[in-house]
Amino acid sequence: MPAILAAGCAALSHSFVSVGDASPETPATVALVTVDTDRPVLLRAVDKQHFLGVQVSSKLRAYTYALTPGEHVLWLSSAPYGLPFVPQRRKCFVLTVSLLAGSSYTLRSDDGNQAPILTNEAGGQPDVAGMLVDEPLVLERGCKWQ
Repeated sequence: MPAILAAGCAALSHSFVSVGDASPETPATVALVTVDTDRPVLLRAVDKQHFLGVQVSSKLRAYTYALTPGEHVLWLSSAPYGLPFVPQRRKCFVLTVSLLAGSSYTLRSDDGNQAPILTNEAGGQPDVAGMLVDEPLVLERGCKWQ
C-alpha cells in the first residue's frame, strides 16, 4: 500500500524588531517601519548600529521595526538573487528619515528609481528615497556605508 505524505507551507508569524528602547507594544509612542514583502530591501543598521543578523521579509515572514520618533539614518542593501555564481552586485544605500510617533511606514525597493523608498502610510509626508553609496560584487565584500 503506497504511503501518502501530506506537505504544505504556512506563513510564519509577523515579526517585530525593537530598535533601541522602542517597543512595538506601545504603538502610539513609536514609529513602525514595515518592510514590503513584494519588493523587499534589507535593513542592515539604524544610526550606525548594525543588526546581528539579516532579516529578509518575504511572504513567509514579514518584519516590522519599532523605532523611536525623530531623525534616523538607515543603512540598507538590496537583496541579491539566489544564484551565487552569477556575477552580481549588492547595492548599498543610506536613507535619512524623520519619523513621527504613532505613524506607520512601508520600506520597499522602488524599481523605477532603482532605490529604496520609505512611505508614510497615512500620507501627509513625501516619500523619502535612499541614496546609493556603494555597489560591491556580492562575492567580493559587504557594503561600505561610510
